[in-house]
Amino acid sequence: MPPLDNSSFLDQQLAALLLRLCANEHYSLSEPQQQQLAELVAYTSQATRQGLIAAKLPANLPPSELAELLKSPVIGHAGEYAPLIIENNHLWLNRYWQYEHHLALNILKRLRLNLTLDQTALQTALNTWFPASTSDQQRQAVEQAASLPFLIISGGPGTGKTTTVTRLLCLLIEHFKIHPQRIKLAAPTGKAAMRMQEAIQQAKTHLQLTPELAELIPEQGSTLHRLLGYIPGKVGFRHHADYPLPADVVIVDEASMIDISLMSHLFAAVRPDARLILLGDRDQLASVETGSIFRDLCRFDQSTHPLNQHIVVLEKSWRFDANGGIGQLAKAVRDQQEQAISEILHLAPQGVDWHQNPAISSAYFQQVWQAYLAGVRAWQQDQQQLPALFAAFNQFRLLTPLRKGSLGTEQLNQQLSLLLRRVLPNRFQGAWFTGRPIMITENDYRQQLFNGDIGLSLADANGQIRVWFPESNGGFRAFAPVRLPAHETAWAMTIHKSQGSEFEQVLLVLPEDAEAKILGRELLYTGITRARRQIDLMGKEAVILAAVRRSLPTTSCLRWRIAEYAAQLATR
Repeated sequence: MPPLDNSSFLDQQLAALLLRLCANEHYSLSEPQQQQLAELVAYTSQATRQGLIAAKLPANLPPSELAELLKSPVIGHAGEYAPLIIENNHLWLNRYWQYEHHLALNILKRLRLNLTLDQTALQTALNTWFPASTSDQQRQAVEQAASLPFLIISGGPGTGKTTTVTRLLCLLIEHFKIHPQRIKLAAPTGKAAMRMQEAIQQAKTHLQLTPELAELIPEQGSTLHRLLGYIPGKVGFRHHADYPLPADVVIVDEASMIDISLMSHLFAAVRPDARLILLGDRDQLASVETGSIFRDLCRFDQSTHPLNQHIVVLEKSWRFDANGGIGQLAKAVRDQQEQAISEILHLAPQGVDWHQNPAISSAYFQQVWQAYLAGVRAWQQDQQQLPALFAAFNQFRLLTPLRKGSLGTEQLNQQLSLLLRRVLPNRFQGAWFTGRPIMITENDYRQQLFNGDIGLSLADANGQIRVWFPESNGGFRAFAPVRLPAHETAWAMTIHKSQGSEFEQVLLVLPEDAEAKILGRELLYTGITRARRQIDLMGKEAVILAAVRRSLPTTSCLRWRIAEYAAQLATR
């Protein structure tokens, strides 16, 4: 266990509170036991803040001393009413044990159910939607999603997750007569929901559906909070186990971004006999909040785990050429192949450009945003110009793992604003200027603006700055800057914030310190795979290789718990 003085003020206060609870319950602890209990509580609290649902019991805690601590009123076994729970050689804060417990039960309900289908009709339909030239993995995913009430589809960018889901929607609506209004599409953020909608629209065009069928395929996505019925000021949602969603199919994209609390509420709100399909990339960054649930569920082992037949991994990339630089680099980072990464960096294949030392050049940014800057200068207060303006801005993005410091988003955005406002129309209102991109950083349900939404600042006919945001129906809305919820400039954004987005070209700026623990394999992989055509990397080789060696741990005991509960049911 780390010493108590290495923990945060919050961890120490929780430890002090639980010691007071022991005293209030007239449970006496010796001075060494008080120190041990305080360190154990602070250790668990610190691990939870760092994203772990379940923290491994410290190896230096002797079993005899642990047995004594378990007699206290503040530490309990599984299911007991105590602030800390110990089970399977792990520690939980009680709330997170409850989340994991209920999520495991809800998943197990789905694993034990089989949907009744005409298999002959299903195979005939699959033959229609999957001619011989298409992917067997995609066909397998659709077959299992049609047959099972729960499925995880994991795959990197360009592996066809959205195309697979669009084919599934066609099959469910056309052959199994599920009403489109009983199908719900969602994602963790508004940006990811809009990206899902765009991807389904593109897939419908690519699949050359009949106009009648294309009209029936739903494409409107919502945030998970909106789908579940967010109630301001409350932990729960309007939809739950006793008032489930009115849906027969729920498809959630970017599921790797969902934390344990939201995932638990999602599973509770979807009927066990409804189809629930999670899409994501198990190798991407996890949720900013506690728990990497999608990745934990996807951790295969050699056992015959009941989850295994409910997971399909799409491997073939239809976006990145096998000989292209981005695909090669992403695969090498994902598989922790240090030698291959070094060779790619030094050979600089098409699509990859690497510089050891970060440098901010006005000429570079004027070139990559040339179409956007020209579009802002040509702005004539005509909404017909907005689609092209947003498309031009979203061609490129600067990404960094950091918020603070010289290579963090705060300072990079200040530098870029100073550089680029010189070539933009001379219209200012304090910190606001024509062409300034901004990103919303907190949800505003009243104005329907959500964390991650991107807006562009443009002058109206009176010369006043207005910030325009795209809507899911293809339209746009304008807001006065004073009406906006919390926001920040968005020339540069963190890799975390970029999840769910893709850009033709990305500049990825890395910290100068190889020991920067924020930078790990998943973060680097996520940043690289935001780029479709070109990735420009700025960072020392030692920093890149050190990042590849760091990988996020399993954050929960979810797979163990599902297997354990399944075994218990089997013996009853």
